[in-house]
Amino acid sequence: MNRAFVSVVIFLSLHLSRATPLGHVLSKDNGKIFFKRTLVNYQDEITSLKNNIAALEERVTKLETGKASHVMLSNQFENISSGIIENHKISKRAIFRRRKIFRPEVAFHATLTKPSATVKMLENIVFNNVITNIGHAYNHHTGAFTAPTHGTYTFNTNIVAERGHYIEASIVRNGEVAVSAISDHRFSHDGKHFTTWDQGNAVAILRLNKGDKVAVTLQWPEGSHAIHGRGKSSFSGYLLR
Repeated sequence: MNRAFVSVVIFLSLHLSRATPLGHVLSKDNGKIFFKRTLVNYQDEITSLKNNIAALEERVTKLETGKASHVMLSNQFENISSGIIENHKISKRAIFRRRKIFRPEVAFHATLTKPSATVKMLENIVFNNVITNIGHAYNHHTGAFTAPTHGTYTFNTNIVAERGHYIEASIVRNGEVAVSAISDHRFSHDGKHFTTWDQGNAVAILRLNKGDKVAVTLQWPEGSHAIHGRGKSSFSGYLLR
């Protein structure tokens, strides 16, 4: 505001310096009238300058108010931006926790409780007694497990051949052999005695896509062969991650 007042003083000084000398004005016959007119003009100019000063003061006030508003809006924007970023971080952490807590749980365990089951070569061994079936992925009618989600799974099978039989059973994924177990319970060479009871075991860790099928099949020898049941033969698996 000091600059505006200085400008007014300079303007008045310039006008007064250009004004007609007072002695010259009074020397004329109409000096009084001219003097009054000059005085009125000066008064009008002063009034105009006052109005200009008032307008300048109002403009400066608006500029200062606008600057304050701009600073306030900038602070609000920064606060809002910080809040959005923090909420995004919190949301990501919450999603990560939910994924860890609510990951799918898949597990099954089935045994063969019949005295024995006769299976042909390349057929699935159907384990009829379902002890655990979390996720309902094992089908006790077909003997196949269908992966409900992609991930890494582990599978285990225990196989006991019936008296007089030799079998090779395999854990297969979509029909392809992953690992095999052998059980031999054939007659002794003299035909009078059985060999000792023999239980074969196999474990497989498989990476599966959703919909992949895993089962235990008879791979060898050709023909039909009997598997001992009564809970001695089993098939199980679960999702690792």
